[in-house]
This record gives sequence, structure tokens and C-alpha cells, in this order.
Amino acid sequence: MRHLQVHITGMTCAACSVRIEKSLGKLEGVKSASVSLATSRASVEWDGGEGSDELIAERIRKLGYGADLLRENDGKSPETETKAYRNRFVASTLLSLPLFAAMAGHFLGPAGVPIPEFVYRPFVQMALASLLLLYAAYPFYLGAYHALKQRMPNMDVLIAMSTSVAFFYSQYRAFRPEEGHDHALHGHPALYFDSIAMILVSVTLGKWLESIAKGNAAKSLSALRELRADTVRLVRGRARSVIPIGELRPGERFEVVSSEWVPVDGTIVEGVAETEEAMLTGEAELVFKQPGERVYAGTRLISGRLIVESDQAGEQTKLSRMIAFVENAQHSKPRIERSVDRVAAVFVPAILALSAATFVGWLYAAGALTAIDHAMAVLLVACPCALGLATPISMLIGSSLALRSGIVVKEASKLEALSQANVFLFDKTGTLTRGQPAVADISAPVVSPMLLLRLAASLEQHSDHPLALSVVKEAQVRRLLSASASDVTEVPGRGIGGLVEGRRVLLGRAAWLEEQGVRLPASPPPTSSAGGHSDSVLHCAFDGSWMGSIRFRDPVREDALETLRALETDGELWMATGDRREAAEAIAASLAIPNVRAELHPEQKLELLRELRGQGKRVVMIGDGANDSPALAAADVGIALAGGNESALQAGDIVVVGNRLSRIRDGFRIARSTMRNVKQNLLLALLYNAVMIPLAVIGVLDPRIACVGMASSSLIVVGNSLRLSRLRPARPAKEAKR
Repeated sequence: MRHLQVHITGMTCAACSVRIEKSLGKLEGVKSASVSLATSRASVEWDGGEGSDELIAERIRKLGYGADLLRENDGKSPETETKAYRNRFVASTLLSLPLFAAMAGHFLGPAGVPIPEFVYRPFVQMALASLLLLYAAYPFYLGAYHALKQRMPNMDVLIAMSTSVAFFYSQYRAFRPEEGHDHALHGHPALYFDSIAMILVSVTLGKWLESIAKGNAAKSLSALRELRADTVRLVRGRARSVIPIGELRPGERFEVVSSEWVPVDGTIVEGVAETEEAMLTGEAELVFKQPGERVYAGTRLISGRLIVESDQAGEQTKLSRMIAFVENAQHSKPRIERSVDRVAAVFVPAILALSAATFVGWLYAAGALTAIDHAMAVLLVACPCALGLATPISMLIGSSLALRSGIVVKEASKLEALSQANVFLFDKTGTLTRGQPAVADISAPVVSPMLLLRLAASLEQHSDHPLALSVVKEAQVRRLLSASASDVTEVPGRGIGGLVEGRRVLLGRAAWLEEQGVRLPASPPPTSSAGGHSDSVLHCAFDGSWMGSIRFRDPVREDALETLRALETDGELWMATGDRREAAEAIAASLAIPNVRAELHPEQKLELLRELRGQGKRVVMIGDGANDSPALAAADVGIALAGGNESALQAGDIVVVGNRLSRIRDGFRIARSTMRNVKQNLLLALLYNAVMIPLAVIGVLDPRIACVGMASSSLIVVGNSLRLSRLRPARPAKEAKR
């Protein structure tokens, strides 16, 4: 099964996207097809054979649209379509000026404003209108032809019908002036060539401005695409060669120097540098990098030089996955958008029927001229575009805004689900806490605490265990010089022993020391839990005698409390962890989390989640570990921290980069604002059509005013959507005080 992206040109309303989706869905091998009017793209899952992808594009072209397959590094912008609409607008405006002058003459002529006489001549107007139809209206006529051929009328049909009626009726009146008694100034019959000009100028202007707005909305994703490199500087011995990014293979080395962007994810093998990772993490601070640490595509070297060993193929980077996630979110459709698409599919046929009924009614009431006038107004004022753009433009901006805030949304439907959440279920270790144990307390009643720490660190520097690293780090912070250790033996999960400065030092769990013949005190020494809960203890013995203990804590994230206080007003707070009950309850108490479940296996977390959902609650699961993956996948929305396990990142619906918990609050705020904006757009579109269509039916609207209203309604919806881009993530309290 392959995933294809197709760039589509020529779509004018939601009915176009529905028609393409239905046609692609009938193609053998297509599993799913989603077409976005906002991004002018189709996302297709299909199992066609190699080299047969062009069948998808050809199928779309047969419907009357332009279609080009997009490859990995292909990021077609809407600039081509924007320029096409701009050119048609400029040309139609120039051709329409004499027709507008004739229209203005009916109002300004009696006031003494001079208007050239030739613009009133019917055959001059007919010639100009013919040129307008041949150039400016051609795309709409072509679209209408294909839409009617597929029996799925769209906005192109409305425009083609209204301009055709206006042209042929005006042509008839120009050749048979004696049949009309309603003459305008200068003795010429009332013609509608100027209405054709108004229709095409208004529609092309609206489409031009609409394409500009859609391009602005997609800038965040375009900025990400621009970070992808096309080439990489390959290192083989002392030789350097530039190769296409797609040819780099895992294990090969490449070079990055100051001011360059890292082209591929990898591990540093040589050199040091300062990097800027704001695009991937949202953090403005520079990050110092040295051998053994990882760098990612999309980050930039501010200073230094690095030799990096690629751990993935050239095009399978973290940046590429982020782009794929965002593209998928912009193509996927939430339930509310699919409902609107179903309405749009029947909207145009309903308007055609209503226009015909209006013509018949006014034909008997006031004659053919008035009937044509009001029927045209109905065709022109109805706007399926506003309905079709109401949701996708807002979702496009919302997902782009989330991306700029360090939140990668994989599916648009999950943004909708997040806005409706009323339960927030947090994992503890690595989510509410840092997942990095630190020394909390050193109890040494027999020897100096500094001596115990120094000898313990001398042993632990031979281990990679997280607690060992914490001991070594604490000794470095206190500027203690470690001694050399010999005869070091580590028992996984139990402890470590060796000779340090002539003493036999043991450091490990209480049970292991007792097995080694060490007698521990009857009551444990006092603990200190400032800044976190002490839930791990290592005991230390010198030459077979207990000398003290080191207690560890897993510090709570700095932004955890602030994040939870922001979320508790919108839903219930829960914590589910596999840790001991005492440790879990201590963390929950410090963060004021009222609902706690501890000592849970992954399947029990899943049972808890199903229990909450069974009560009708909409649950957001936040986690970072492999044991959280089942719950992340089963939740209404799964949010994974990017610093966590890879399986959690794949299971989550939303990925929070930069390991900042406060971004969950930002994501919830963005989701709420996005869906509120969607509902505003739908209300505006529905109100417009509900008010303007009846006015056209009863004869209040002139066709010229109707076509201006039709073009402006789409712009109002797009303009309201663009207000979302002004939303800014809330600043953490500590930053706000600075």
C-alpha cells in the first residue's frame, strides 16, 4: 500500500473535491482518497503496481482538473494558480472597462458626466463580452462541462449558466431590438453584457484573493519543506563529495559546517558545535553538541564543524516524518467537514432547481425580462464556496499554528476531538516527571556524606545505569574527584561492587547487600523529598559494614503544575502509572491530581481508559513510554512527548516536540480556537445563503449586486479564518515575569 500526494488545479468549490474523491474511490486498488480544497491536494492510499501511479493523476485530469504527482521533496506552492487567477482578473478588468462605463452611463449620464457614445453600441458590447467568455470564463465552462458529464454540478455550472443566459439573451435583444419596449438611455435596449463583465471580474478577483490567502495559511508547512536539503557532503576518509540526499545510506558519514543546515538525522562522531533547533523543538536557546550526541535534519549549526554518521536513509528523517504528519492532518477531514461536503454535493442541484422555479414564477408574474433577471440573480448569489472553505481553511491554519507552537497533529479529526476532551489522563514517569532520577538525600551517620558520595561515584562511573549516572553527576556538581576503582563487578538490577582506595565498596539494593552479609539498620534513615518524591534507595557498605544510603527522586517537570492548573478548568485530571502507590500518591499530592491509579500494567491502563470512555467521557491520554502505547492508540486523542519511546510517537495522534508539557495546554487552546473558528465560518456561510438566496428569489437583488455578494462571501469566510493566525501560545509564568 502506497501513499500518493497529487497537486490539483482548477477546483472552485467543495463539490469539486467531493467529485474527485468519489471518482478516485471507484478506481481499483484505491483504499482511500481525501481531497483538500484549501491545499489543492489529494492524498491517496492505494496498492497499484510500481509505475502505475500516473493512473491516479490521469483519472483526475479526465474530470477536467490539472493534476501532478508530488514526490518526497516536491512542495508545489499555490503561486502558479495565484498568477493564473491574477492574469485572468487583469485581462477581464481591462476588457470590462467599456462595459462598466456603459453601465455607469445609465446613472451618471443624466447628471452630465460625459460617457463615450461607442460604449453604448450593442455590437461593441457583444464583441467585448465574447472575448471575456473566450478567455476569462473558459476555465469555468470547462469545469462545468466535466461536472455535468459526471452528473455532479458545481459552482462552475452556476457561473457558466448565468453568463450564458445573460449573453444569449442580450444577443437576442441586440438583433431584435424591436421586440423590447424597455429601452435604456440613448435608445438602446436593456442588455446584460455588463452583468457578464461584473460576474467574471468579481469571481476572478475573489479566486485570486482566495488563492493568496490559502498560500499565506500554508506558509508554516512550506517553511518546513524548505529545511529539507537536496544534497549532502559525503565523507570518505579525507575525500569530500556532494551527492543527492536520496543516495545517502545508513552508516555513511557526512560533514556539516558553521551556518549550514543539518541535512540528515545522525550521531556526531567528530567535532563540537552550537546548534539552533527552534524549528523542531520551538526552543530559541542554542544547544551545545559534542561527539556521541544526536543531531536532526532541520537544525542549523551556528558555530563549529561536525562529522555525523547517518543512522537513517537520506529521506527518512525526523523532519520528513513531521512534514508527513502535518500534510496528513491537512488532507484528513474531521467529521464536521465531511458533513459539510455532503451538503455541498446537493447544494448546486438545489440552486439550479430553485433558479428554474424562480424563472417560471416571474415569467407569469412579470414577463421574460424580469424572470431572466431574477433567475440569474439566484444563480449568482448562491455560494457553495463559502461552505466548502469554512472548515478546511481553519483546519489548515490551526494545524500550521500548532506546528509553530511545537505540536505536530497527525490527523485533523484529532484536533476536533481534542477540542471536545473532558478527561486528561497522564502517565507519571517521563511525563509529569522528567524521567531522569537525581540524588535527593545522602544519609551517612558513620562517615562523611561527601566521602560516601565520592567513593560511590568512583564505582558508578563504570556503570551506565540511570541511578549510577545520577550519582556521578552529583559528585561532579559538588566538585568531588573520583578515585580509581578496580575489580569492579556489577549485578544488573541489584548493585555494584569493587575496590576503591583499598576498601571493598558495595552499592546497591538493600536485599542484595544483605545477601553479601551486610547488616542494615532496623529503621531506614530520614528522607528528603524537596522537589520530588524519593522512590529509589541505594545502600552503601565499606568492608562489609553499612555506612549510609543515597536516595533518589524523579523531579517533577517545571511546567507540570502550571499545565495541570490550566487544564483542570476544562476536564478531569487523572494519573495512571506502573510505579509504586506511595510514589504515585506523593507526586499526585504535590500536583493536586485528584484521581490516581498506581501499579498498573499496560493492559490495566487500557482497561482504565476504556472504563472512562464507557462513561461517555472523551479522554486524552498523555504519555511517553512503550508501556503507554496501547492507551495512546485507544484514547480519543493520544498525545506523545517527542523525547519518549519511538513506539509511543507512532501510537500518539499528536506529538509534542521539545519535551515541554505546557505545549499540551497550548494545543488544547489551539484546538478549541480552531473549532470555534470553524463554527463561526459555517454560521457566516449559512447565514449568507439563508438571507441572500430568498432576496434573489423575491426579486430584491440585482444580478450585478448578486455576483459581488457571491465573491465577497468566500472572502469573508477566508478572512475570518485568517484571524486564527493571530493566536499566540500562552507564555509560561516564569517567562512572563521576566
